[in-house]
Amino acid sequence: MKLSQQRRRPPQQQAGMSLIELMIAMAVLAAGMIALLALFMAGTNSNNRNSRDSSATLLAQKILEQVSAQNPNSDATIEITDCTGQAWTIATADGPAPTGFGANLVTDPADPAYGGIDQTQKRFTITPNYSMQYVDCDTNGRQTTYDVRWNVMTVSANTTKLITVSARESAAPNNQLGGIRFAIPVTLRSIAGP
Repeated sequence: MKLSQQRRRPPQQQAGMSLIELMIAMAVLAAGMIALLALFMAGTNSNNRNSRDSSATLLAQKILEQVSAQNPNSDATIEITDCTGQAWTIATADGPAPTGFGANLVTDPADPAYGGIDQTQKRFTITPNYSMQYVDCDTNGRQTTYDVRWNVMTVSANTTKLITVSARESAAPNNQLGGIRFAIPVTLRSIAGP
C-alpha cells in the first residue's frame, strides 16, 4: 500500500536553470575565456621577445669573439655579412683609456649602465665601422634589424684590449629609446690579449 500512496502524491516541481542564470553563467565563462586569451597572447609576445633578445646576445657575442681573436698588435678589419647580403666592416683598432675607440661609453659612475655602450649616441656620430644595423632573417622570411655597437680600449699597450659590445633590436626611427618596442641592450665585455 505504501507504494500506491507514494504514487498518488502530486509530483514535486523540478527546479532547472532559468534563462537569467544561464546568461550569467555564459558571461562568467566568456570573461574567463577572454582572460585566458590575454594570457596566451602575453606568453606568445614574451616568447618572441626572448627569442629576439637571444639573437641580440648571439650577435654581440659574435662581434666580441671576432675582435678578441685579433692579435692585440693588429688593427685589421673583419667583414661579416647579414642575411640581406649587406657586408659590414668590423674595425678592431683600440684607443686609450678611459674612452677607447668606437661607440661612446657611459662614463658617469652613478649611471646604472656605467662602462657600457652609450645608447643615446646617434648612430651617424659613431666612428665608422664601430656600429652596424645587422639584419637577421628567420625561416619564414621575416627580418629583424639589430643595432650593434662596440668600443675597443687599450688596457696595456700592444698586449691587452678591453672590448665592449652592445646589441639590441632596433626600435623606432631616429634611434628612439623607450616606447612599445624598447629593448634593453645586451652588453658583453671581454679582455683580449695574446
